[in-house]
Amino acid sequence: MASGSTSRAAVRSANDRVAGTFGVVSKGVKGLPGSFKSTTSSVTSGGSLMYFGLFLASGVFLVFIAFTIFLPVMVIMPQKFAICFTAGCAFIIGSFFALKGPKNQLYHMISKERLPFTVGFVGSMVATIYVSMVLHSYILSVFFSVLQVLALAYYAISYFPGGSAGMKFLSSALVSSVLRCFGR
Repeated sequence: MASGSTSRAAVRSANDRVAGTFGVVSKGVKGLPGSFKSTTSSVTSGGSLMYFGLFLASGVFLVFIAFTIFLPVMVIMPQKFAICFTAGCAFIIGSFFALKGPKNQLYHMISKERLPFTVGFVGSMVATIYVSMVLHSYILSVFFSVLQVLALAYYAISYFPGGSAGMKFLSSALVSSVLRCFGR
């Protein structure tokens, strides 16, 4: 009987040591900055995914409508193309606000490395609306609409790893090719 109580005492002692070790480890893991809890707190909810999908689909639909219906009649009504296309772009950007949260997306967009892309894209959107609605200029509407398409592409590609570096390389190659064509 002495050996049975001794083995039970040894098992309890080992069990207490293991439980104590796991308690210390779990407290240490919970306190880490990149712990599981802080990682999962940024996971999007079903509602934000629904709004993301809704805004993204609406934006893509408006851009599609702008190109299929209003682009052929842009000579007559540049305002309709500009409004539809710019609203589509705004919905696409709004979808990322819904996905990441307004505060996080805004801070991301105005961060040092993203600010030039954001200013270029938002500036082209404002300029497109201004020249089409206030100035009623067909040529400037076309110019700023093309600039907005390029800014949207540049902005979207900059989100991919190596995207901004690749776009800088391609844009510098394009500029140098254009300059060579014109003898500069």
